[in-house]
Amino acid sequence: MLPERIAHLVSAATRLPLLAVPLFMAVGLDAAGAAGLLWASLCVSLTSGLSLLYLFYLNRSGKVRDPRSIPRAERVGPLRVVAALHTGAFALVYGLGGPAELSAALLSYTVATLLFAGLTPLINLSLHAAGVAGAAVCLLFVFGAWGIPASLLLPAVFWARLRLKRHTVAELVLGTLVGGGGTWLAFGLLG
Repeated sequence: MLPERIAHLVSAATRLPLLAVPLFMAVGLDAAGAAGLLWASLCVSLTSGLSLLYLFYLNRSGKVRDPRSIPRAERVGPLRVVAALHTGAFALVYGLGGPAELSAALLSYTVATLLFAGLTPLINLSLHAAGVAGAAVCLLFVFGAWGIPASLLLPAVFWARLRLKRHTVAELVLGTLVGGGGTWLAFGLLG
């Protein structure tokens, strides 16, 4: 079934650890040139790198059965750990005087992850929608109108997650609001 395969591909391509790499690199390069790429590499290592290592540990230890689809009941603890990792990453980059745009992106990760940890017991928010919305808002702040094409990924994510029956429209909308709103707040404070 071609639509199913496309939906799986869209979901795989829009996982937050994958979105983080081009996002941080583009923002870092724009903010501080070659030095910004070094800062961006640090950001990717501290967010995606540490989060993926933690997920690998959870999977290998049997604490999480399927890292691509963690049941809501099992998500809160890992989300709290990842929120702590993101908070530490933000504190480090901000404290070391990293580019404001990268600090704002890290703060947006912290805000969104804390909101996810708090709301997950109540509703199955979409991390995919949050990640794409957050990335789109970040790119709009950094690149202006040139960031608009990133928002075009959002309808594809909605379609894929609905097609795979992973989320309802309300869960996708709420994920979008958490990711986009958290990023808007972070850039409003630091950008």
